[in-house]
Amino acid sequence: MKKVNVTFSIPPETHQELQKLVGRKKMSAFVAALIDKALEDKKKQLKRAYQEAANDPDIQKTFEQWSATDADLGDWEW
Repeated sequence: MKKVNVTFSIPPETHQELQKLVGRKKMSAFVAALIDKALEDKKKQLKRAYQEAANDPDIQKTFEQWSATDADLGDWEW
């Protein structure tokens, strides 16, 4: 798998503990796995929020109002 080098900052204590518990050569894989997990969790959270919004009558009413506004701007030249 192709990899990209990324620079980010963490507290020195976190870095020391990471090196001690995970090992210097395994840190990238460990951090990548944590990020992948966090991204999956975020996607699930967003999906739930979208589903809740789709079932909320107040939000649906707002969407309909916005759609009407979009239709009015259809011929607008930006």
